[in-house]
Amino acid sequence: MTHHIAHKKVTWLELFYDLIYVAAISITAHVLTHAHHGAIDASIILKYTLIFVPLWWAWTGFTVYVNRFGKDDTAQRINYFVQMAFVIVMAASINVDFEAYYLYFMIGYVGIRLSTVWMYARIWKNGKSEPRSIARFLTLSFLVGALISFSSVLLPDDWKFIALYAGIFLDIVLPLIGRRILVRLPVHHPHLLERYGLVTIILLGEMILVIVNGLREETVTISTVVAALIGFVMAVAIWWHYFESSEHTAEEEQKNSGQLVIYGHLFMYMSLGIIASVVHYGFHHDLSVRNFGWLAWSGFGLYTLSAALVFHQRAKSKRQRVFAFYMPAGLLVVAAVVLLMLPTVTAVYAALAGCFVVQALLVVVGLRGKGLR
Repeated sequence: MTHHIAHKKVTWLELFYDLIYVAAISITAHVLTHAHHGAIDASIILKYTLIFVPLWWAWTGFTVYVNRFGKDDTAQRINYFVQMAFVIVMAASINVDFEAYYLYFMIGYVGIRLSTVWMYARIWKNGKSEPRSIARFLTLSFLVGALISFSSVLLPDDWKFIALYAGIFLDIVLPLIGRRILVRLPVHHPHLLERYGLVTIILLGEMILVIVNGLREETVTISTVVAALIGFVMAVAIWWHYFESSEHTAEEEQKNSGQLVIYGHLFMYMSLGIIASVVHYGFHHDLSVRNFGWLAWSGFGLYTLSAALVFHQRAKSKRQRVFAFYMPAGLLVVAAVVLLMLPTVTAVYAALAGCFVVQALLVVVGLRGKGLR
């Protein structure tokens, strides 16, 4: 009973922690809604990526620590609240004019990473045998990455961005290089999927917020009602596909480093940000039909590929491979043709929702075929 109560406390605190990221995620997705002359400038897409990656990695770093070593003690609770404060600093500094707010963004990111390093260092100092060796590896790896990123304050012009992202890149790559070390202490797979599922709900909530804002900002007409319905159907289809797949994957016994789940969700979360911007442009027709089609297909494609990576990594039988890889690949090809050929924004928007509905149905059919539903 005591263990169950402690777990509930950690779960509620984790949810509180996730909710602090809502503002940062919302603002980051909003970066893509700055269109000019019917197109999104390449620099905007680059900024979206450069902002999203450290935001995802900052959240992921502490989430994976809690998954392996977390316990509901005072030090961990304080660390949660310290990181929340740094997340607020990051969120306040997210802007299309990234250069002007760079210093605050960097301080927020490095603060989160150093507080995570401190938690790993505690395990290194006080832990035993295997957990201690893994904590030592991650402490040193993440400390080097954070210090490289922090060194960017000493550099001029674009060199500061190079240093910041060099540190982030090293931070992300070193666990991949050290995978053989990390598998000695596998992640708790169901808990990891639950944590990423909570953030997925937040991102789907961002889509709903875009729909609500679209209805509030525009005169209510048949066009805006249709746009809202299409966006809602799309959010429901993504929810259905994601959580049907996640529930099934969580039931499988897996003892590994969880890196397919961890890194695959980077692209999945980026895709959901893109799809939220698609919903925005479904109300505000600021993109040309062709550019809207490319944006829609990019979001769908990135989601489909990342979902295959995260949820269908263990497909072995022929039927499993058909539903896990071949049908999504075929749907991706069909989507490319349809979304880039339709004549109006509304038609592309509706077709994208249809692609997600078909994808959700494929999962349902696939699971029923395996006797799991």
